[in-house]
Amino acid sequence: MSPISLRAFFSESSSSSSSRRRAKGALALALLGGLAACEKPTPPPPPVQAPQDAGPTAPAVPPEVTLLVTGGVGGQLLPVGEGDQLKGGAAEILGQWVAEEKHCPTPLSQGQAECKDPGTLVLSTGDNWNGPAISSFFVGETTSAVMRRLGYAASALGNHELDYGREQFTKNAAIGGFPFLAANLKVKDAALAKDFQVPAFQVFERHGFKVGVVGLASGKTVSAAMAGRADGLELIGYEEALTGAIPQVRSAGADVVVVVADACPSELKPLVEKHADWKLALVVGGGRCAQPFETAKVGETSIVSISRGLDKYLRAHITFDPKKPAGQKLSALDAKLIAVPAGAGAAAPDSQTAQIINGFKEQLDQRLGEQIGFTKKGLKQDSKEMVRWITGSMREILGTDAVVINRKGLRQGLPAGPITLGSIYSVLPFENSLMITQVKGADLIKELANPEALISGFTAAGKNKFKDSKGKALDPKKAYKVATIEYLYFGGDGFGFDKLDAEPTETGMAWQTPVIDWTKQQGFTEAKPLEKSLPK
Repeated sequence: MSPISLRAFFSESSSSSSSRRRAKGALALALLGGLAACEKPTPPPPPVQAPQDAGPTAPAVPPEVTLLVTGGVGGQLLPVGEGDQLKGGAAEILGQWVAEEKHCPTPLSQGQAECKDPGTLVLSTGDNWNGPAISSFFVGETTSAVMRRLGYAASALGNHELDYGREQFTKNAAIGGFPFLAANLKVKDAALAKDFQVPAFQVFERHGFKVGVVGLASGKTVSAAMAGRADGLELIGYEEALTGAIPQVRSAGADVVVVVADACPSELKPLVEKHADWKLALVVGGGRCAQPFETAKVGETSIVSISRGLDKYLRAHITFDPKKPAGQKLSALDAKLIAVPAGAGAAAPDSQTAQIINGFKEQLDQRLGEQIGFTKKGLKQDSKEMVRWITGSMREILGTDAVVINRKGLRQGLPAGPITLGSIYSVLPFENSLMITQVKGADLIKELANPEALISGFTAAGKNKFKDSKGKALDPKKAYKVATIEYLYFGGDGFGFDKLDAEPTETGMAWQTPVIDWTKQQGFTEAKPLEKSLPK
């Protein structure tokens, strides 16, 4: 009995007993007295409770879910561009998601948002950590922390995710709080793999609708990894991987299956055309494409290409019928690429994300803010001047005949103004050490002719012909001292230095170090900028 009923009951009983003593002649009270004298009295009925106001009826959960898919974050935590062209940024994209996509900006636990009835699911195509110094200097930990704040649920495994080593990968994944997925990455040798493995897929529930997400790693993930970082692992073909994973996702109760891949969608489109039985709703590829790939539709499957960074995202709006059986609930999927402006006219940046980034930026500025030079015009990422600065400074500091690095190692240009230690790490974000090899001229020709090669010490002089820095033709019989990076030495990008010199000199020097040392030595100022005195 409720407290209100008890008080009413005791009040009524006490009043009845007093009335019997004062008015025995009254018929109603006599009857009450007779009832009270019985051996087993019947208590009076509890008072009727007034109906309580249950408040407004909770609105029904809408039968819709929104997928928010980005390319690999690539450490692009801050906006890029200048003035009216400013775009992207982590705080900016989250501000837009909250304002326009009804996104819940909280960390996830086992793939589930802490907020009530989340209706969004955030995914990445992989390659999240390597990029500007604010991420690469902290070996990806900053980006992982920010991705946690943004509420990422999963990411495909990118081919640079292992660049900082397996231990750091595991640490970054724990900081981010979300799984990396790769249906095509398998353990070949458990002893060498040392318990390293990633799941093929994961199923997430939003608004009662289950989204199965399958990840695909780049075909270069194992071959591109530096020595020891992919031992015991192997890649199987995309078709074999998806043929095996998709039925498992369906068996796990997925209402819809989507694929996120660190691959160009043009590699996946023929497979989707071949396998209508897969019944995929969406395929998103974030890998580099040799040719531009336009959004395509194959049957009911949307296939989308998205670039690295946070200057845009894919909004995939799903509507479904909750009354239908599992696997048949999907009604429609509308996919659209959305730009992320920054600055005036854009949604307000998320203040907590901005605070996280500013904290890391303060640490970075303290450690890498030292000015070591100056450039008036800056250097574009793919310019000859950039190549001369990076490779030429390495050759002069190391004293070698040549330097060979890869063009994909240069990740951004050098902006005009002061050159800081952070500037170098932004241009060269990857963790690489320098090695010095002895290579015969006849073998060196093939390495210099590799289309990925950026070179100092030799220039092309016709097909498979080169001349050295003094203008002399490359001598096929001469042994040359060639500096390269660990990644290329062990076969990355098709180079074969490990087969040409089995015992190279391991300098133990990070590849950023000679660029920093040379730039410092030159004493570049506004009156004497870098671009006026580049290495020869």
